Parts: sequence; structure tokens; C-alpha cells
Amino acid sequence: MYGGNNRMSGKKTRGLEKLKERYGLLFVTPWLVSMLLFFVYPIAYSVYSSFGNVTIDAGGVTTGFKGLDNYKEMLLKDPKYLDNVFGSFKDIFVSLPFIIVVSIVLALLLNRRFKGRIFFRGMFFMSVIFASGPVLNMFLKTASGDATSVAVAATPTFDLIDFASVLEGLNLPESVEKYVSAALGNIFMLVWQSGIQTVLLIAGLQSIPELHYEVARVEGATSWETFWFVTLPQLMRTLMLAMIFTVVELCSLGTNDIISNSYSKFNNMEYGLGSAMLWFYYVFILIFIGFVFLIYKKVFERKWG
Repeated sequence: MYGGNNRMSGKKTRGLEKLKERYGLLFVTPWLVSMLLFFVYPIAYSVYSSFGNVTIDAGGVTTGFKGLDNYKEMLLKDPKYLDNVFGSFKDIFVSLPFIIVVSIVLALLLNRRFKGRIFFRGMFFMSVIFASGPVLNMFLKTASGDATSVAVAATPTFDLIDFASVLEGLNLPESVEKYVSAALGNIFMLVWQSGIQTVLLIAGLQSIPELHYEVARVEGATSWETFWFVTLPQLMRTLMLAMIFTVVELCSLGTNDIISNSYSKFNNMEYGLGSAMLWFYYVFILIFIGFVFLIYKKVFERKWG
């Protein structure tokens, strides 16, 4: 009797699980269809277009396969393309460390308990809204208008501080001086671009159990030691997410020469060449992100895993 009941119970359980799978698949189907139509297909067609000649006429869109001609024209005939690629990665190496350090400092400060913490968090997150494309473009146009007659660069300091003259008195090595000067020269834009990363790191800090900090205090660890041996190791995954988000954001800025030149090719009806320029650039980005992941796996995860 008990064996029969167990078999009946097992059949009911398997039937219920299959029913749940069907309902789950039913609810996920709209997302899958949307993913295929509006994400996977456009990406696949964009890759195919980079190897072809895309023309738009009254009959619709036609794509003729050209092989590697677009890539050869981009790499061999355009003298500025590779310079723009390396210049973009140079900007990433300057901006990425600064944004991450500023985000960590702000996250640590805003994660503390003090009066008005929610207000200051909200005020800081306003920089995310302010740094959005339309708002920032309006601000830059206003700053460079007749009212002030200030020529505003894509990454402005508004000539408030001459960082180059300040750094000259420190007798730093030339390479270090150029790096620090470039970062400080972009300081306002870089702080504006630290909003999302700060929010992510605050969420990461709040996921660290308070018990770990209590153990560190009992063991007599200083604040500096607590940060390096408790906070930072448990924050590494969130930090990796913030770094990847920052790289993607920096690479897709409208001020990026690769992006602007590719869009100009689209405007000139050179869709295949524009796609090739973007995909070659994105492959470099993927290689860079993969290199960062490799360092994380081999160094940090092995040390703090």
C-alpha cells in the first residue's frame, strides 16, 4: 500500500513539475521572441553587413557580400582609424582607474550612517541624470554660448585650474605627470560618470555581513587593514561589474572618434564600412575585457577565493 502511494505521489510530483515547466516556458516565450528579433538578429545582420556592401533603394535593403574589402579599406586606406582605436584605449586607461577610485571613495562615504544620508545619495545620483546625453549637451552648449564665451571641450575643466602648472612644481616623471594631468583635466566629466558605479558599489558594501567587521574589530584590525582584508576582497565581484560597465560606457560615448566616424559613414550610406569599423573596435574591447577577467581569475580570485 505504501509503495503504491509513493508511486502515485511520484507521478503527481513529476506531472506538477512538467506543468510548471510548460507555464514557465509560456511566460518566457515573449522575452525569447523579442530577444531573437530585436537583439540576436540585428547583431548577426550587423556582422554580416560588415563583410558586405549594403545599399538602400526603392526596392528595400540589399546586401552584397564583399569579403574582407571593408576591413582592408578601413585598416590600409584610412590613416586615422588605428590611431583613433589606440587613442580610445589610451583614454580608457586614463579614465577607468580614476572613475573606479572615485566610486569606491564615494560609496564608502555614502554607506556610512549619518543624518541626511538618503538626501545626499539622491543628490549624488542626480549626476547620473545630468550626465545623460541630452542634458549634458544642453549644459555644454550653454557654457560655450555668448553669455560666457567659454570654449568648452568634450571633457571640460572650464579653465578653472591650470593643472599642468601645478604639477610642474612637483618634479614628477614626465609619463606620470602626463597621466595625472590628463585625469585631472577631465575631473568634472569623470566625476559625473561615476554615479552608476557608486550605486553598484554601495549595493556591494551592503551585502557584506556585519559579522565580518565585528570579527576584524575584535582582532584589533585598523580601518586600513579592514578595508584591504575584509571590504575589498568581498567587493571584488561588484567591482568587476563596475569596471566592465565603465569600459562599455567609455567606449560608447558620442565623443569617441570611432563612434562618431562610424556614424558619419552611416550618414554617407556606407553601412558596410561603418559596421566593419565598429566591429573591429568591439573585438578589441572584448579582448580587453577578457584580459581583465583573466587577471581577476588568476590573481584576485586565487588570492581571495
